[in-house]
Amino acid sequence: MKGSFFYLYNMKNIRYSLVVIAILAMTFTGCRNNQFSTKSLVNYSDPDVEEAYKSPKQIKMNIEGMVCAVGCAAMIEKNLNKTNWIKFAKVDFESKKAVLTFDADRLTTNDIAQVVLNTGSDYLVTDLELID
Repeated sequence: MKGSFFYLYNMKNIRYSLVVIAILAMTFTGCRNNQFSTKSLVNYSDPDVEEAYKSPKQIKMNIEGMVCAVGCAAMIEKNLNKTNWIKFAKVDFESKKAVLTFDADRLTTNDIAQVVLNTGSDYLVTDLELID
């Protein structure tokens, strides 16, 4: 009787340890896309970026492949916001959507999608929609 109690107690500790290890492994490997690619279609250092936006447009898009809010969504949002001629970008992890304002005379929707794709190979942009 005494031996079976210690056996069950040790099995619970082993299970607990395995769960903790699995959670830590998912945390550290879940967001592999944390580097901004050096490839780009958009010029990030053009000196006339301070020029007023001639043709501001808003778009909404779905972004598939995000697995966390802190790594994935935040990194995509950061890269969109540091792109020239994107005035404002907000990425929502829960809804898997991004909304942004950009200068349509300077950027195309393909350029914007490319910024997301350059952020990480696991991301996919779908349902780009211009908002009036």
